[in-house]
Amino acid sequence: MRLAAMRAEMMNRKNTCRRKMHGIAVGMALGLLPLACSPAVSQTLAEGGVAQTSARYLINIHGLHVLTADVGYRMGINAYSGIAQVQTAGFFGLFVQTDMRMQGSGRFLANGQAEPAQYDSAGTYNHEQSHLHMTYQAGVPQITVQVPSIGSREKVTPEERTGAQDIVTLLVGVVHQMQTRNHCEEAPQKLFDGLRLSMLSLRNTGVERPPSSASRAWGSESVTCNFVLQQVKGFTANGQFSKLRQPQIGRVWFENIPNIGMSVVRLEVEHPKMGHIVMRLDETPKQTP
Repeated sequence: MRLAAMRAEMMNRKNTCRRKMHGIAVGMALGLLPLACSPAVSQTLAEGGVAQTSARYLINIHGLHVLTADVGYRMGINAYSGIAQVQTAGFFGLFVQTDMRMQGSGRFLANGQAEPAQYDSAGTYNHEQSHLHMTYQAGVPQITVQVPSIGSREKVTPEERTGAQDIVTLLVGVVHQMQTRNHCEEAPQKLFDGLRLSMLSLRNTGVERPPSSASRAWGSESVTCNFVLQQVKGFTANGQFSKLRQPQIGRVWFENIPNIGMSVVRLEVEHPKMGHIVMRLDETPKQTP
């Protein structure tokens, strides 16, 4: 009976998740962080002696493990690169299959902010191929590859997406702020994923003990930031009443891990359609040349 109930619950969620999981995989791999995306920057960072930090995050929705994100990034003095492989996991993988690879690169400005150069995401979502490639010109993300096409979705104009970042740049930038300044930048930030334009606002909330379920050997207290993520453009043609117009409210925990530095160890967010999402660091990150 319990197995049957779980299967029924998964089937009920499948239709809800089907068109949303890609966005969640990108947005919630907030901790964080093919293909053709800027190998020169990664090569330069590697040759410059900048180690790659690698970490694994488990993403739960209503207590069920649905996604695993393997993240790697390099942060030099003036440049960065980041990559994430996100796959469906556990029992949920019997109903929805996701295998997406995201990569971005860019530089750090004199004020410490991240400025993207290129972004690429590619892979399979529910047996359908997806590929997005963007380059940045004068602060405007330019789409050079987009499969499938935008369709009947509300378009985001170049003026509206001026100054927007991709998810890799945004998350590497937040980690960089924590490692260099020990706080989140509270200025609102645009996020553009090729389809949707969202606004992210962060607020520093101090130091606290992490939730007991998140604690590991790497620390006993966390620096926390609350955030609000809200889509403002790029809705579907019938999206005037979409729940995604509601703000997504959440919190992110950072800990100073020995030999690694400040890292995301936990993230929680209330998604308008998916409900309560928790992303947590699964094991101590590693560094490799």
